[in-house]
Amino acid sequence: MRTKFGLILMICAILVISACGNNPTSSDSAKQDESVNAAGETVKDEPSKEATTEPAKEEPKEEPKEEPKEEPKEASNKPGEKFTLGDWEVVLDSFEFDQKVSADMFSSSADEGNKFLILNYTVTNNGKEAKDFTSIIGGVNMKAIFKEEYEYNYTVTMIDGDLGTGSIKPLATKSGFVVIEVPDGVADSKESLVIKLEDQDKAQITLR
Repeated sequence: MRTKFGLILMICAILVISACGNNPTSSDSAKQDESVNAAGETVKDEPSKEATTEPAKEEPKEEPKEEPKEEPKEASNKPGEKFTLGDWEVVLDSFEFDQKVSADMFSSSADEGNKFLILNYTVTNNGKEAKDFTSIIGGVNMKAIFKEEYEYNYTVTMIDGDLGTGSIKPLATKSGFVVIEVPDGVADSKESLVIKLEDQDKAQITLR
């Protein structure tokens, strides 16, 4: 009986020991849980902190800007000085104010209260074609400027000697006049008076 009882006690002890071995303490379980959690933790891939490179936006192409046209150069001259104006070589030989301009049997008179500013030129056509120095349409643009603000355009008289009445051949030289009708107050004044000429270039002649 003792032997059987002893065997029973040994079996019970083995079962108790076995049960204790299979049920770890709470502290051990926590450690195990921690290790399991640490081992089994799934690390999610974090999005890359580097800025995603967007495709470069194409800047709108600037249309080529039109270059501003160069203003014709303007030379300042005095009566008797020779200067170039486009294809023309020009000299203002003299000028005067008169009520009328005449040649042979024909004459032209300024309106009452006005006078003609008579400009006597010698011009040479250095171009390759015959052309008018001044004319009703085309030719050199010419005007008198009084006190830098009042403008008076030239008049073609159709009288022989008027540089607006006939073309000048290439390399030919011609002397003649151009008239500009101005008020008596302009003719009698001592204020500034200049002649502006424009063709391919610009020029000016200071009369006073």
